[in-house]
Amino acid sequence: MEKNLFREVYKQVSGLALKDCPSSSLSGLLHGYLSVYSMVRVYPWLEDDYGSLWDIHDRIREIARVIQELLKDKDLPVDTRAGYVVDLMDAYLLYSDMKFVDVALDAAYEILIPKGSDKIVLPCRTPNICRLLCNCYYFTEETDVAQLAIRLVMETLGQNRIFTSIEMLYWMKALILFKNVFNEIQIPAIEHEYFQIKRRGEQYENEKIENFCFNGLKDLYSINDVFEILARREFVLYGEKCKQK
Repeated sequence: MEKNLFREVYKQVSGLALKDCPSSSLSGLLHGYLSVYSMVRVYPWLEDDYGSLWDIHDRIREIARVIQELLKDKDLPVDTRAGYVVDLMDAYLLYSDMKFVDVALDAAYEILIPKGSDKIVLPCRTPNICRLLCNCYYFTEETDVAQLAIRLVMETLGQNRIFTSIEMLYWMKALILFKNVFNEIQIPAIEHEYFQIKRRGEQYENEKIENFCFNGLKDLYSINDVFEILARREFVLYGEKCKQK
């Protein structure tokens, strides 16, 4: 069912005008397209289903340009700003010109280093800040960044916090990135909590998909949100199928 639903949702998002999308939905839309891009790049015959790699790349650049404009607002809350910067970093990985990554890194360090200081700090303890630290470390391999990311994750998972469903989902995404970037680091004390969050986050995603299917949720935020989930799952599922052949 998810495969057919994904194709249907992909058609919907392909026709969306970005000016009509709530700013809070752009991250989901962007990461959905990043998953589609990865899928078509690895399995080029899928261009027949999802369009050419260049067209998908162009759509990603279009979304990134909108996010760039949103970042010009100097009154953005720090967590929102961090989320936008991480989204741009993810998009810029596809660009051939690394100067875009440098621009995003500059914006990241403006968030992490207070004015008048030369030391990075945690401006807040949120999934977006965790993602920001992970991406900064991926590009720079700075020890201070790694230590701060590990500290944030240990604090978050080590205090038996009760998360709301949406917090669970955001932390699941951040922790998956953390595990991918710091795959050589094993922290036994938090492994159980990590898998609990991942399991519950996936359950919440399933609920989102069910609500979308059966309750007729057709607002742009829901469409982009479900698109991100389905695109990521489709990429993983397709890879597993190819391995079995």
